[in-house]
Amino acid sequence: MTDARAYRSGEPVALLVATHLAVCAACRQTVKDMEAAGGALLAKVEPAEMSDNALRSVLSRLDETSAERPVVPRGRGDVPSPLRAYIGDDFAKARWIPVAPGLAHLPLMTRGGARARLIRARPGAGVAVHTHRGEEWTMVLTGSYHDETGQYLPGDVQTTTPMVLHQPQADEGPVCINLAVTDAPLIFQGLLPKIVGKVFGF
Repeated sequence: MTDARAYRSGEPVALLVATHLAVCAACRQTVKDMEAAGGALLAKVEPAEMSDNALRSVLSRLDETSAERPVVPRGRGDVPSPLRAYIGDDFAKARWIPVAPGLAHLPLMTRGGARARLIRARPGAGVAVHTHRGEEWTMVLTGSYHDETGQYLPGDVQTTTPMVLHQPQADEGPVCINLAVTDAPLIFQGLLPKIVGKVFGF
């Protein structure tokens, strides 16, 4: 990914990473170890002088971001904590938008060309055959799905590029709910899927 593309997709990708960490204890421990190592390195850095208005500048920026940060509702539902600020704590109560038989989505955020959305597929349903203009990251939250590259279970994250042509399909069992992040529109095969994709912002 280019630096510019990584910058544009930063917040949606950060949401996916935070969601993955919320459900993966091993990954949380890895991050904790890395943070401890980073802290140890910073402790050895020689202090540097700061400008007189450095503290005021930092505090003003904190005020700006805190006003935009959504409040995370408390609850014990099935939604990972980073997503609760967007949809609440129960997937069943989310405002799903039907896309096709057995398939629905719920847009979460758009930053430049990057989008984060939830995709819900009932067993046997799936997204039409497509490839990608950019990159796509898909994390399984409930259920599972498969495509030409393999099967993906809860907690798994699939990454795809313009070189991947696939047709994800939900497996039998629980409804498959995924968090999908794209940094560019998908490229669907066939006229109807292309129209549907354009209408729903895929």
